[in-house]
Amino acid sequence: MLRCFLSPIPYLSVVLFLGATMLASAEENALIIGGAGHSGSAIAKLLVDRGYQVTAFVRSSTDRSRLEGLPVDYVVGDAMSADEVAAALKGRHFDRMVEAVQVFPGTEASYSRMYRNFVPHAQRMKVKQFVSIGGGCGDNPREDCPLSPPLYVLSQDMSRSEHILRDSGVPYTIIRVGALIPSNPFHPDADKVSGTSYLSTDLTKFGGVLRVDLNEQVAACIGSERCLNKTFIIDDPTIKPQLDHWLCKRANEGPVVSGDNPLCGEMPRVTEAQLRNKP
Repeated sequence: MLRCFLSPIPYLSVVLFLGATMLASAEENALIIGGAGHSGSAIAKLLVDRGYQVTAFVRSSTDRSRLEGLPVDYVVGDAMSADEVAAALKGRHFDRMVEAVQVFPGTEASYSRMYRNFVPHAQRMKVKQFVSIGGGCGDNPREDCPLSPPLYVLSQDMSRSEHILRDSGVPYTIIRVGALIPSNPFHPDADKVSGTSYLSTDLTKFGGVLRVDLNEQVAACIGSERCLNKTFIIDDPTIKPQLDHWLCKRANEGPVVSGDNPLCGEMPRVTEAQLRNKP
């Protein structure tokens, strides 16, 4: 099998490298689908700092507290409803779209349905880039995917959404996430990063990453020529002990993520030696 590789580049180096290839200007605006969530709100803050005009697509019932104090606009609707998406986006234009929605296995929500709702509007607007946070297994068959059956079904739905996006002709960036590891097992929302995550075009990999590192890599790709029309796997060698434990639990407990499994032991702590910043 022919494989294409992108050399592992830690986040700090990525920022320096991308400085010369950023396509964004202060006048550009970005729509973040799921912009009030964990990743969506963090990406919104990073884009605001870079001079973007940011709009969050949220449901009417969404808690917006993570965006409090930011100069962010809102459009309201259900991302799973084509009619509500069309009504919310009527007459609007965005330069970039970012999808940061978390769909849980076993629910009626669907990534592929959401992409069928948004991608035609991205085509109409001629957006310069649609950034997707995808699933870790892509089109890999079940035997080559280290996920429990429910998570594999969800990953396959994410793969279908990738095809909808790529087939549309809209400029895209897809970053596949295998395992999203808590930065701090005592406070999963703690703002900690390793600073050693990297993007690879070796799509046979299955990587793990801390949430804040993922957010920073996504934001670094927005407006970057280096990331256009590319599909990446995100990985972080620093947190391999945590990824190995995560994979062990998925193999022995299905989708269960809480508690310990005798076969896997306790979740290894993410140590200060693995992290760049303290919370």
